[in-house]
Amino acid sequence: MGIEATLEALERDPVFDIEVAKFKSKDGSIVFSLELPKDLINLKKGSKVLIDLGEEADGDLVMKGIVYKVDEGEKKIEVSFHGLWMRVSYRRNPFDLEEGKEVYLVMKLLK
Repeated sequence: MGIEATLEALERDPVFDIEVAKFKSKDGSIVFSLELPKDLINLKKGSKVLIDLGEEADGDLVMKGIVYKVDEGEKKIEVSFHGLWMRVSYRRNPFDLEEGKEVYLVMKLLK
């Protein structure tokens, strides 16, 4: 399934050798912030992607992580991929996740 999103910004972290990619869903109801090793995947501002958090699947980027936080009050999810963080803010939770659960991030680049 997945959520279609657009890369709004790609920033270099001032301390670590990583980039922080900030995506917004097509309808604007979900915002993703994802830390990535520099030059891991060819992303540019305006890139369109399909993002899913769930079972392992094929994609241009697949990372296995652990769900650290699901906060329905603040409408936020945090997932760690071996120290790289993904933070999700939403109006309505699009994922069926529990804290402590292993999860796969699957990202496909759209043309």
